[in-house]
Amino acid sequence: MALKAEFKTSKLMDAMIAPSFFCKEGKPYSTKVISVKTLVGPQGRLGEICHIILDHGGKFPFVEGQYFGVIYPPDGDGDLLGVTKFYLALNAFSIASCRDGDFLDGKTLSLCVRRAELSEGSVSNYLCNLKEKDEVYIKGPFGGPMVFPDDPKGKHKHIMVATATGIAPFRSNIKQLFPNSESKAKFNGLAWLIDGADNYNSLIYSKEFANIQDKNPDHFSYEKALNNFVDDNIYKSGDKIFALLCKGACIYFAGSKTMIPGILETFEKIAKEKGVNWEKMLTGLIANNQWRVEVY
Repeated sequence: MALKAEFKTSKLMDAMIAPSFFCKEGKPYSTKVISVKTLVGPQGRLGEICHIILDHGGKFPFVEGQYFGVIYPPDGDGDLLGVTKFYLALNAFSIASCRDGDFLDGKTLSLCVRRAELSEGSVSNYLCNLKEKDEVYIKGPFGGPMVFPDDPKGKHKHIMVATATGIAPFRSNIKQLFPNSESKAKFNGLAWLIDGADNYNSLIYSKEFANIQDKNPDHFSYEKALNNFVDDNIYKSGDKIFALLCKGACIYFAGSKTMIPGILETFEKIAKEKGVNWEKMLTGLIANNQWRVEVY
């Protein structure tokens, strides 16, 4: 998922996302491309979404839900790999794998990228055009809103709402909770994913999530929200969502910022029907770090 400029959805809710362009001290990490696979969309054209696996050799520690910067293009002063300065690309990208990587060897990470432009200067176009063994420079990791709270007993409740490539940080966390999609996991809480997409053909990682749900029906729920109507799914499950939030569950939103107004209206509608002061409830959820947003 590409993250751009900061976006504030309301006076009560800030979306904590990557700055669009910034400078950091230190030297970037060098990674090598293992594979680039088209997940959905027309290959090589606008709208294509790719799953890209990078080999960092075990030298890029991160936790689920974080993101990193891709350094592209070079800064132009010959100091791209200098110790003192470098520039991150105009986009940062959410990590789509757990800390152990897609191969569970601790040496890789993956990202989910939508080809947003076809121009030479487009970071997403550059990433989707990568070939095996290409070198990619990255920096990070950054971010915290999509990082799940510590849960040594594995009993927390997580409600995740995604659209498009906003699925990346949730796949990262889900792969940590359920590392083997073919067997039951030790996680005894609830991971509930509401995944928004235009249609069935646009769903990302749907087979993975379906397998996890089949093996762990009591602890993982995978809902498809077609036409990107995630707010409809939220309204239909309003009673359950409010009950979980009142018991300490966290709810996360990742994807296009265009989904946020409809979601807020839906929560306000549910609260009104329940006789709940939504503004007060939302303020409390934010204060308790139960309401987390990362949009682009």
